[in-house]
Amino acid sequence: MKTYTKPSRYNPGITFEQYKVLRERKADAKANKKRINYKPLAQEWGLKPMHMASALHRGIKQYDYLLWKQGELQ
Repeated sequence: MKTYTKPSRYNPGITFEQYKVLRERKADAKANKKRINYKPLAQEWGLKPMHMASALHRGIKQYDYLLWKQGELQ
């Protein structure tokens, strides 16, 4: 039986790997001066595009901290 937990700042709605992919796409889009298209990933991951955009725009602090500890974030 799977328990339902509401996504919150302590329980993010996306995984750490998904967050890393989103950050890579954001950096690539910024380097090429293009917009990020969330729709294909949202359909693949089963999330709402706005949820992904919000997570990327606001950041997920616990994931940013892990990236910083790994040396991938400055």
